[in-house]
Amino acid sequence: MAPQQTDTLSETPAETPTLTPHEAALEKLFTRVSELSSLPQVAMQVIEIADDETSTAEDLCSAVQGDPSLAVRVMRQVNSSYYSRRNRINDLKAAINVLGFREMRNLALTIYVSRMFSDAGAYRNYNREGLWGHLVAVATTSQLIAKICGHVGPDEAYLAGLLHDMGMIVIDQHMRRAFREVLDQVDEQMPTCVAERRVLTFDHCQLGGFIAERWDLPPSTVSAIRYHHAPDRSDGEHGDLIHIVEMANYLCSRNGITSLGVHNVASPSDEAIARLGISEKQLSSIYEQLEETLEAADTLAAI
Repeated sequence: MAPQQTDTLSETPAETPTLTPHEAALEKLFTRVSELSSLPQVAMQVIEIADDETSTAEDLCSAVQGDPSLAVRVMRQVNSSYYSRRNRINDLKAAINVLGFREMRNLALTIYVSRMFSDAGAYRNYNREGLWGHLVAVATTSQLIAKICGHVGPDEAYLAGLLHDMGMIVIDQHMRRAFREVLDQVDEQMPTCVAERRVLTFDHCQLGGFIAERWDLPPSTVSAIRYHHAPDRSDGEHGDLIHIVEMANYLCSRNGITSLGVHNVASPSDEAIARLGISEKQLSSIYEQLEETLEAADTLAAI
């Protein structure tokens, strides 16, 4: 009998990258903070069901009903002026059939993230209400850009835009003293990430990306969160979505809807516009629809 062949790759232990002391300390900190900022079980179920092609409307309906307050807010929002439905929707399953799984996922996550802003918090030019408004504005603007350029699904663009500053929320809530030191440094000439790294040795993009991975969000969403201020640092795999969020973040900030109360977001590079293949006509269309989009975002932020 011939000797049984074995897969030599399986016998060779995978090389584990050696972390520097600083990287190890950050991973420990990020792990602790992500545990404090974990999504509720129902939210995790909604994400999983919405991304599973074999799931049914009954599956998603059952998951949403597991959180009665979520179900109530979903129904209220579905019938709000934001969706502009002619006929009132009276039950959750009908709402899911009308909106679709991804839109229902985004609405549920919008509601969950909004709960993180239940406590007032303000310092200098910053307030939590302003940050929340910025997140929703970037979400809807990302959705607009995706619809026009056609490279990324609008629902995926919305999700990435909604969560792009997730790390900032967590820093505010769990590292408040250090966050105030960051706010003391930030102005129109001082980029937020630079100030964060001076004070914290990391920035909100790094932390947000780590948390998004722990939430098991799509890799494209994780990349957009992690690299929306530094697209050149990504491997390029999810470049379209990263650039869409980068552009939406800039447009919202330039229009006064900022994360920290100051406009210090760099304009998108020529590479970003080229990567997305946005023509002058498409760019004009984005600008023409931007005001209406931001007004809709303001309505949605009142969720």
